[in-house]
Amino acid sequence: MSTALACGGKAAPTAPVGPEYALNITWLGAPPSAAIQASFARATARIKGIVGGGLTPVTLPDGFTNVSQCDANLTGFPDVPAGTIQGLDIYVRVQDIDGPGNVLGNAGPCLVRQSNNFKPALGVMRLDEADLENLTTARLDALILHEMLHVVGVGTVWTDNGLLSGDGTADARFTGAQARAACADVHGGTTTCATSVPVHSADGSGSAYSHWRESVFGTELMTPFLNGSVIPLSEMTIRSLADMGYVVSTTTADTYSLVAALRVAEDDPEPPLPLGEPLRPRFATSGAGDLIRLAR
Repeated sequence: MSTALACGGKAAPTAPVGPEYALNITWLGAPPSAAIQASFARATARIKGIVGGGLTPVTLPDGFTNVSQCDANLTGFPDVPAGTIQGLDIYVRVQDIDGPGNVLGNAGPCLVRQSNNFKPALGVMRLDEADLENLTTARLDALILHEMLHVVGVGTVWTDNGLLSGDGTADARFTGAQARAACADVHGGTTTCATSVPVHSADGSGSAYSHWRESVFGTELMTPFLNGSVIPLSEMTIRSLADMGYVVSTTTADTYSLVAALRVAEDDPEPPLPLGEPLRPRFATSGAGDLIRLAR
């Protein structure tokens, strides 16, 4: 079986869990450098090794035709081909946004399955090529995997699934039972995650209410800042996907503990890298195939 290097240094099998999770990448405009494409391939392989397939197929509904409906910055591209999406189609634009620093980009789902736990069917990623080219391989891999997991639904469909409490407050929490159990029983968060998982509630819309709390989880992949040279994808994050209704395998989760992660983050000589603002889904397709515009 072929393998792909995971962010935490663990080899991730490319074989999917059960039925294959159909995760497809389409480049908008010129494809990026070979190094960036390789990072996308590793992220795709990692997610396919975690998430099972068997999602409800989605036929693109009337009224949804172009990725510009997902993000006004993605104009000037051909219409999305009509047809059926078995899993998740991601449209990616790697471009010059504002040079190194400042805006990194954004990513998230656009069209979700209303009757299937709001699981995404189509999403977009728009990233600044200058920022990506300046990253080490480890940080580039972590960045791409982080943003792709937002498109899969981490942090972006929590509210839709009723899994976020305290939205808009200083103490937001993820209430999914499986993620909470992993935090408490696997990662050493017995007290921290006694009833729920702390969610980042500060630093503006780019960070708040869509990531694990930075001051608690340190180097974990789905906090709002990348810290350290090893950035683990924890069992907690994988099991949060199960809370969203996915079939998952935790066998490729990276070794992670709350105490060690905070210590590494404090000692990291590289500055934390703030990540882009996740995009929330704008449309859903009903069980009858109708297009529904979501209130945001």
